[in-house]
Amino acid sequence: MLRWALAFIVLLVPSIADAKRVALVIGNSTYLHAGTLANPKNDATDIAAALKKLGFEAIVAFDLDKTSFDRKVREFAAALSGAEAGVFFYAGHGLQVAGRNYLMPVDAKLIAAEAVDFETVPLDVVHRIMERQTNTNILFLDACRNNPLARNLARAMGTRSTEIGRGLAPVESGVGTLISFSTQPGNVALDGSGRNSPFASALLGRLTMSTDDLSAILIDVRNDVRKATENKQVPWEHSSLTGRFYFRKPPATVPPSPPTPTLRLSEAAEAWSAAKDTTSVPVLEDFVVRYKDTFYAGLARARIEELKRAQTIIAKADSAPKEATTRPSLQRSRGEIRDALYRTIMEHMSKKRSSRNEEQTASENYHAAPRPKALAVCIDWTKTTPTVVSSGGVTGAYSGRGNTGCRDLSSDECGRYARERCHNRGLCSARGQKCLLVDINGRNALTLDEAWVKQFAQ
Repeated sequence: MLRWALAFIVLLVPSIADAKRVALVIGNSTYLHAGTLANPKNDATDIAAALKKLGFEAIVAFDLDKTSFDRKVREFAAALSGAEAGVFFYAGHGLQVAGRNYLMPVDAKLIAAEAVDFETVPLDVVHRIMERQTNTNILFLDACRNNPLARNLARAMGTRSTEIGRGLAPVESGVGTLISFSTQPGNVALDGSGRNSPFASALLGRLTMSTDDLSAILIDVRNDVRKATENKQVPWEHSSLTGRFYFRKPPATVPPSPPTPTLRLSEAAEAWSAAKDTTSVPVLEDFVVRYKDTFYAGLARARIEELKRAQTIIAKADSAPKEATTRPSLQRSRGEIRDALYRTIMEHMSKKRSSRNEEQTASENYHAAPRPKALAVCIDWTKTTPTVVSSGGVTGAYSGRGNTGCRDLSSDECGRYARERCHNRGLCSARGQKCLLVDINGRNALTLDEAWVKQFAQ
């Protein structure tokens, strides 16, 4: 198993110099019926040059009419055969109609409602072609500029003109694909006053200088664009990449961290099963040292803190005057009840397989997500005790790389999102179940049901 895991790491970060990587780069500036955009041709020229230096086979084209645009997409599809990764960069006009995005050839007029079908290139066509050919696909779309042809189409569509949206619509990617927009859905991007648009300028700077993986690069690009546009434009992406993607080979001194071997996790789970109910702090501290690289070490640390708090309460009670120890037993036990329920839920997740990655448990999948992250579960207060969670009742609602819901949110906002996502998706379908926020960034976020606490304390 360990040899297999090491082999997987080698496959996940192949030799970038040897892998075939293909890019289609298009810049449409000179529109026949919509004026001229200053920067798309420059953007495409410079992005193509950067990608070639990074080892890509780049198909580059400018000012494409509908026929030429279709021809280049077919050429791209043929070139992707046998490629490890594909990249599509488009700068020019685009628009959304009824939630679907379209890229604009330079000869588009859009003076009739049906013109969308015959004069434009649907983005999802390019998207599907890429996903059929390669396992890793990246689309950069600087196509959210203010489009004067949208007014022509609105007049032609009449009462259906409400289907025409501002900017581009959000798009969900398939497994192994990242789609990066120059600004957030429904917003218009700036063309820029220099040689390149704000988005292309930031992307060029990071591609040519950074050795980070793509996700880290896009965070820097977003911050660069926000600064350049005084927060008027915020790049946005949807990602379901299954591994880190590098445009250039990462430094040899920072090798990728291997995943925790399955045998190691199994050993830790068995040891925690024996140690979880101990009242000995030294035993738990030894567990943390021995299994510090596993999820169970976090549970052991929480148990240590619980025991230390209990010892402190007992010490204060022994030293306090008799009449001062009048706090109700319910108040004294609330923290212990809350910690016990939290520990039970997290242990239940450690035995449940992740729906996103069957090689991981639900807890491993959750803890692997970058911050901010939050976890909500389904719970029935009439059936649950701190030592029993109803079978099948735990459902993870978490976010991170691969789910943009918590990106740029605070921890509290991420927690609210996790609970709302659990509720809105109908994850708690059984009668009596409710969505409960459990964890935010590795800390207990439980809010207990008052009637349940009183009943349990009794």
